[in-house]
Amino acid sequence: MTGQKLRALIADDEPLLAADLATRLAVLWPELEVAAVVHNGPAAVEALARLAPDIAFLDIRMPGLSGLEVAQQTRVPHLVFVTAYDQYALAAFESAAADYLLKPVSDTRLAQTIERLRQRVETTQAPSDVGQLLQQLLGKQAAQIKWIRASVGNDTHLVDVDEVIYFRADEKYTVVQTAQRDYLIRTPLRELLPQLDGARFWQVHRNTIVATSAISSARRELNGRVTLSLRGRSETLSVSRAFAHLFKQM
Repeated sequence: MTGQKLRALIADDEPLLAADLATRLAVLWPELEVAAVVHNGPAAVEALARLAPDIAFLDIRMPGLSGLEVAQQTRVPHLVFVTAYDQYALAAFESAAADYLLKPVSDTRLAQTIERLRQRVETTQAPSDVGQLLQQLLGKQAAQIKWIRASVGNDTHLVDVDEVIYFRADEKYTVVQTAQRDYLIRTPLRELLPQLDGARFWQVHRNTIVATSAISSARRELNGRVTLSLRGRSETLSVSRAFAHLFKQM
């Protein structure tokens, strides 16, 4: 494929994230043509069959079919998974897929993926048969939690995840903030994140995960920092530079 213009497909059910990835690919890899951007699994299968791109960036969690199921039904020379799952699952298929990207994707990490893809293309390295690993991963996907168990004195409270405004790391604990009150749990953010719906909860700082439905506005300061205002709340949340790209279009 050396000397030929490479084409890629992006499949992600979050239009803003898909558009952001396409924009940054255009900057970091201008020779790559993004042939299509789709937002669900069946559309990804159809586009892959019709366009036969060289590279596919597949979100793992999508309506209709997951990225893993799409990969089972199609064959792409170079496959990159985009995922919110933790390292224990990612390592299982790293050798079979070209790479993975952990949401939200930093420019540094995306540049590493691009370099890996370029090397694979130049050496015409074909991917291994990913079928068996995909089957294993489909069984290992973290179940989305519906309730948070929080102890208050001698009582155990079941906090509906739908009521959570944000999670914030606080020394040895994680604060679970709802509209009514906050709770303290011992589960660290790195363990919570893979169990949350990536479309509904975004990590915006190494210490903070926020419910997207709770965000009313994002303010970009002169120094480039982003601050989030929350619906019905007086406090604001800071967005670190690694996650600021999530709010470029807000």
